[in-house]
Amino acid sequence: MTLHPGSSARRPPLVVPGDRVGIAALSGRIEAARLSTGVAALEELGFSTVVASNLRSGSRLSGRPLFAGSDAERLDAFHELVADESVAAIVFARGGYGVTRILEQVDWALLASRPRAYVGYSDLAPLLLGLVARTGMVAFHGPMVVDFERGLLPEERQSFLGALAGERPPAWPLDAVAPGLSAGRPRVIEGRLLGGCLSMLAATVGTGLLPSFEDSILVLEDIDEPEYRIDRLLTQLRTSGQAAGVRAVIAGHFTNCDARASLIDFADSVGVPLFGGLPAGHEAPNHTFPLGARIRLDAGTATLEIVS
Repeated sequence: MTLHPGSSARRPPLVVPGDRVGIAALSGRIEAARLSTGVAALEELGFSTVVASNLRSGSRLSGRPLFAGSDAERLDAFHELVADESVAAIVFARGGYGVTRILEQVDWALLASRPRAYVGYSDLAPLLLGLVARTGMVAFHGPMVVDFERGLLPEERQSFLGALAGERPPAWPLDAVAPGLSAGRPRVIEGRLLGGCLSMLAATVGTGLLPSFEDSILVLEDIDEPEYRIDRLLTQLRTSGQAAGVRAVIAGHFTNCDARASLIDFADSVGVPLFGGLPAGHEAPNHTFPLGARIRLDAGTATLEIVS
């Protein structure tokens, strides 16, 4: 199925401590010590875990060291994990690079037939948005195994556990980056929460795997991008038509990026208000957000809350 503009994605089955969580690696390789520490941290929260076959000790991975195995190895290991009906959620090991190489080969019908929570960000953004678009199911922008390895803040743990358990958190306070852009616009804006890593969104434009951003509140974040590249990536979203119908833009963490001026120009060019301060992205705190869910932005109080 394809999620149509204006419709909200359905929630996957709830996940609580005691459930089995799969660990997948569709992008870069992760060091064994970091994997072990991150998995242990997930288990300390009360989950049992199973790692994908391309992450298991002794796996003889082919392909370039840049990836967690060849394209086929990563994809086959992921599909094997997806087919395991005992797995209640799948958390990705890390980002890096590699998802866009295999997106067109993902078995979306298999993913749709096994509804569950998927959690990740960064390089996984196109896959998560593909899930929203192709299955009509919420996917979660949230911490990966490498984040559990560095140690989640208490607020991050609470956000992760609450999101997977279906809890509706209190409204998030935001920063009004360019208050003038809100002039003459509705104080309260509702839309679907979509977005993720800016560079990955721009890299996926034209593939047919991104959902329409019409009627969305678009969250953007990134890391280690110079100002001219940030501007170029935002321009790609605008001139491609991908940003058509966006109702508001919210900036998460732009880590080691000078993005403010380019974000203001982008929001102004598509005619929407711009807010910042969302705890999402490549640094702590990195909360867990339901992509595809209906959310409400109150421009007057500069707060964001989940509606459904």
